[in-house]
Amino acid sequence: MHSLLAVVVSYGGSPHLNGLLGALAGMAGCRVALVENKLGGQHGAVPDGVRVHAGHGNIGYGAAVNLAVKRSLAAPPPGDGPPGDDSPGGVPDWLLVVNSDVTIPPDTQEMLPKLLAQAPADVDVLGFAIRANDGGPGRSTAVLPTIGTSAFTALRGEAAAVVRWPALRYPVGAFFAIRGSAFLRIGGFDPSFWLYYEETDLFARLLAAGGRIDWCDDAWPVLHTGGGTAGWDAELQRELGRAAVAYASRHRETTGRGWLPVHVAQLALLAVRKAVLGRWPDARRATWILAGLLQAAVLPRREPASRSRWHAVPTRTRIALAGLDIPPRPAAFGGPRRE
Repeated sequence: MHSLLAVVVSYGGSPHLNGLLGALAGMAGCRVALVENKLGGQHGAVPDGVRVHAGHGNIGYGAAVNLAVKRSLAAPPPGDGPPGDDSPGGVPDWLLVVNSDVTIPPDTQEMLPKLLAQAPADVDVLGFAIRANDGGPGRSTAVLPTIGTSAFTALRGEAAAVVRWPALRYPVGAFFAIRGSAFLRIGGFDPSFWLYYEETDLFARLLAAGGRIDWCDDAWPVLHTGGGTAGWDAELQRELGRAAVAYASRHRETTGRGWLPVHVAQLALLAVRKAVLGRWPDARRATWILAGLLQAAVLPRREPASRSRWHAVPTRTRIALAGLDIPPRPAAFGGPRRE
């Protein structure tokens, strides 16, 4: 039986969080960690066996996963911990990264441990189909940003880009599984990313290191209802633009040195297109992202999210709290070949 550590990242919870935790705790060989990023967030009783990490503040999504993994590695072996603590430490065979807005259907819950056990030995990551609550298609996948993929996406859409560049395809961060050994080998998530681009950076480093991503059959989806609130929050959308600048600075050889101007043009085109169609909320969202990008390009060390209502933990503190010793990038770090 493969060991599995499921890390659920929450900011204040969701209506079906306890159901999600119960589904994960009910899987054979699965340890469950809930990381609550909202100070003062209360969840009441959680299912037996769920380990709760709270009180550290809003460290973001990837850093929250790192924190749970780091504390799991530091946990004593079974029987050596305090009374009542039977959560084993050590490196899990698989790490399951889960957003608190996810729901796992019973069929997927039953099959998931088998899917992980049956994965070929050279597969480092498994992606899953994501559906909306009504069963319609959700956003499950993206392609690594390059000059070519971003320009193509602006003209033809993301789905067409995924088909055009399958080697650059990766799972979105809401739900995926990664081998524990692979996660630690590349240093986990980079906690300098507070919100957005953290999984893009993770998978760029994984693929650059020769890792392989595979996909489960669409017959075993999960449901995701997230993004509704964050999608219309101006500060968070500006953070998306700021994260793009950070990503570009770390992955110039992958993205191409002209990627950031292409991305600016992509956002401007999106804003105009949505405005022409009368879709003003979407147009405003694109302009917020663009504003954040331009702010970060001019003032890269500024962290406005730390002073916003989201109370983001500053970068240095996140790194100290949740860093997993990310291996240094070579001078010519390029990731997968760009096209």
